This record gives sequence, structure tokens and C-alpha cells, in this order.
Amino acid sequence: MTILNPGGAADTYQMKPGDMYFIPRAYPHHIENIADGELSILIFFDRKTPGDIGGKSVVSAFSPEVLAATFKTDPASIPRFPFTAQDPLIVPRLNPVDPSLKV
Repeated sequence: MTILNPGGAADTYQMKPGDMYFIPRAYPHHIENIADGELSILIFFDRKTPGDIGGKSVVSAFSPEVLAATFKTDPASIPRFPFTAQDPLIVPRLNPVDPSLKV
């Protein structure tokens, strides 16, 4: 799991089964399964639905040339934003145990 802190540094943690971590509201973060097996995680939010802090909108407001200069890369390597029309914060999930919870 990687979390971008307010100072701009990325803090990365390798978590093990049973570990817990608190991600402060509006901190950009990324969770990735680096193991061979399946990953199951339980996430709790402090509100009914998570909110988008506007990252996708902010990035899409800049030209590829500005983003390329910021990230010191070729403008041709910058993808077109937004990546997806659907909300990237909400991921559908099927619950094999409780049919009433299926999305």
C-alpha cells in the first residue's frame, strides 16, 4: 500500500494478513496485491459513500505538455484524461454468501 503524504512523499507499506491501516481522508493512496494468491480486504469509510477529492478533474485540466514538463517526460507518453467515465472509487463486488448484497 502506498500513501502520498501532504509533503509530497510516497510512503509504502508491505502489509501482512491481519494488518490494519488508517488512511486519512483525502490522502491519495494505492493498494496492490503483490502476492501470487487472491487478496481480500475489508474497508470502512466514515461516510455513506467515499468522495472523489477531484484528482481526475484536476489532472484533466492540464495539457499533456504541462503534465509532461511536470513529470519530466515526453508529452506523447501522457495518457488522455479522464481514464474512465465511471467513478474509479466505487468498485462493484459480488458476495457469494449473501445474494442480497450482490451489485
